[in-house]
Amino acid sequence: MTKITMIGAGNLATHLSRALQHADHEIVQVFSRTEKSATHLANQLDCPFTTDLNNIIKSELAIIAVKDDAIEEIEKHINFPKVHTSGTKDLDCLTKSKVGVFYPLQTFSKTSNIDFESVPICIESNDSSFYELLSKLANSITNKVYRLDSKQRRQLHIAAVIACNFSNLMYRFSEDICKEHSIPFEILQPLILETANKIQSLPPSKAQTGPAQRGDKLTIKKHIAALEANSDLQAIYKTLSNSIKKHS
Repeated sequence: MTKITMIGAGNLATHLSRALQHADHEIVQVFSRTEKSATHLANQLDCPFTTDLNNIIKSELAIIAVKDDAIEEIEKHINFPKVHTSGTKDLDCLTKSKVGVFYPLQTFSKTSNIDFESVPICIESNDSSFYELLSKLANSITNKVYRLDSKQRRQLHIAAVIACNFSNLMYRFSEDICKEHSIPFEILQPLILETANKIQSLPPSKAQTGPAQRGDKLTIKKHIAALEANSDLQAIYKTLSNSIKKHS
């Protein structure tokens, strides 16, 4: 069992705290800048909380699960072993002798249940014994643990943003089109699921379909014309179609 101080009470901190506690680790305290979020998570975990950086409880490990821009301002108040959970921040943004990275690669929402056993966790450390602690901690909640350095993790995060956040924006655009024409968005859900399932057995380069892949110029031209009222989406459609044709 590892005694952990959780720095943050957002989506990631919430899911990670639950997973760690379920694996018999102890969350000794939750820190958040706002009392509402700190109280909400602390009540779930049955542990104390603080909103004061000067009152953080020392433990075996501090997990800093806050937005990237806040990491360096907060971490200087923590003088015991610590990790951040960022996909882009380098390891050396943390000070002191034993520091590391504990980066779960998943999209988190407080209202969605996450099976942490299938969540990849990328770890890094400047200390071999501390790395072993992080490895054991990660393996206690998932069966997908990867050792990546800061440069690799940064590139992985770019890939993740494109695969997840950009894809979700495309879903949003599709939803907008459906709403505008009184079409239930749920009609698209089997297609979306099949597209995601397909790359479990095929590389994305082999799974591409659609008018740009087939070279259906007339269909593409009609789609672009139909998007005339939405210049932003029209430009995105053109750019992505050209990119698909280029990589076909």
